Amino acid sequence: MSGATDSGMVKTMGVVMAALAVLAIVCAVAARMLGIGGDVAADPLLRNALIQRIEPVGSVRTSADDLPAAATVVAVASGPRTGEELAGGACAACHLAGVSGAPKSGDEAAWAERRAVGLDALVASVINGKGVMPAGGGSDYSEDEIKRAVQHMAMFPVDDSEAAAPAAEEAPAAEEATASQEAPAAEEAPAEAEGAAAGAALLVGQVPDGLTDNIRANVDGICSSCHVAGLANAPKIGDTEAWQERADKGLEALTASVINGLNVMPARGASALSDEEIPVAIQYLMSK
Repeated sequence: MSGATDSGMVKTMGVVMAALAVLAIVCAVAARMLGIGGDVAADPLLRNALIQRIEPVGSVRTSADDLPAAATVVAVASGPRTGEELAGGACAACHLAGVSGAPKSGDEAAWAERRAVGLDALVASVINGKGVMPAGGGSDYSEDEIKRAVQHMAMFPVDDSEAAAPAAEEAPAAEEATASQEAPAAEEAPAEAEGAAAGAALLVGQVPDGLTDNIRANVDGICSSCHVAGLANAPKIGDTEAWQERADKGLEALTASVINGLNVMPARGASALSDEEIPVAIQYLMSK
């Protein structure tokens, strides 16, 4: 009688262990299907997003020794950017290659499915973030700019008359501003010539003055993720010839490109650097 009881207990334990093993296998398969445990370090875009999420919101300066040198503030055009320009900035980093299943730019079939949910729903998804896409699409775009970018990428029809009306209202103001600036522009010509000469003299391999820990951390942690491997034809770190071609354009032109974003590089290179820090960051990147 005791032997039969022991045998039944062994069978019961065997059934329980088998059930637990099956449950563990099911959980492992489900986790793999959901993408849990993926190699985030191998994806530079996801790694950049993680770096931006965990980086400090500010820094404390305890000494005046490392104050950055005064830098010329680059005047950036204040006109509204088009949907094409916005989509070609921060959005292109993922949507050009279809990173993590993102619909590719120009894929009519994929975007037709998204258009079916409506423009407002798509804009809300970008603003709040969805899947691996961070809030705002990882950009500093306003809600109006996000809407224009989504309209362009998803190929929604755009009413040209709505875009023409604000432009017509801004035309007189632009003419007045141009007229008022003509006289000072003639006086400032020598200063501009000096600035152009300074930009042309920009050299590769020279560590800039005013380099701070914040600038160094942004360049080494964010900018380098693309420039080490030369992603999307970005000039590689250490490629003196490629960097000298850019240096010949002058520091002001390079700074404007970084602030506004260029091709797949998002505005400010996806960093939190200020307008004054970006020129120093560019020179530091070129010195590596």
